[in-house]
Amino acid sequence: MKQIARAELVDLSAQQTEQVLGSDVSACLAFVDAKGYPRQLPCWFLWYEGAFYITSVADKFHVRRLQADGRASICVEVTEVTPLKRANRQVKAVGRIEVFPDEDGAWGRRIQQKYLGEVQSSITGLGPVRVVLRMQPDRLIAHGGGIFLSNA
Repeated sequence: MKQIARAELVDLSAQQTEQVLGSDVSACLAFVDAKGYPRQLPCWFLWYEGAFYITSVADKFHVRRLQADGRASICVEVTEVTPLKRANRQVKAVGRIEVFPDEDGAWGRRIQQKYLGEVQSSITGLGPVRVVLRMQPDRLIAHGGGIFLSNA
C-alpha cells in the first residue's frame, strides 16, 4: 500500500492555547544583542494571568541585554510523533520584558514546581541574586499543524 501525506495548519482554541502554555516543555526566549543580532535561549517559564514569567541569575548576558533593550519574543512548542503523524502546537508571543528582583524566590519556586513538582531546592536561597523576566505580550499567536499519513 502506498502512503499519502496530508498537511494541516489550524489556529488553536483558547483551551488548546492554555494547554500548550501549561505544558512542562521549555520555551525559547529570543532577544537582540548589542550589535543587533538575534539571540535565543531555552528557559523554563510560567504563564500566569496573561503574562510569561521566567527567572534567571541577575548578571547573565541575556538579563543585561533585556534590561538595555526589552524587545523579545517567546515560542512554546509541543510536539506529538506517532507512526502516522508528526504534529505540533505552538504559541508565540512578542512584547517587552520587564526585569525585577525575585526577592523572596517566590517566582522561582512557582516555576520550579511546574516542572519538578513539590521538591526541596537549592535554586533559591543563598545563591546568586535572581531576577524575574516578565512579558505581558503585545501579540499572541497560537496555531498547530503537522503531517498526517494514511494508507491508500
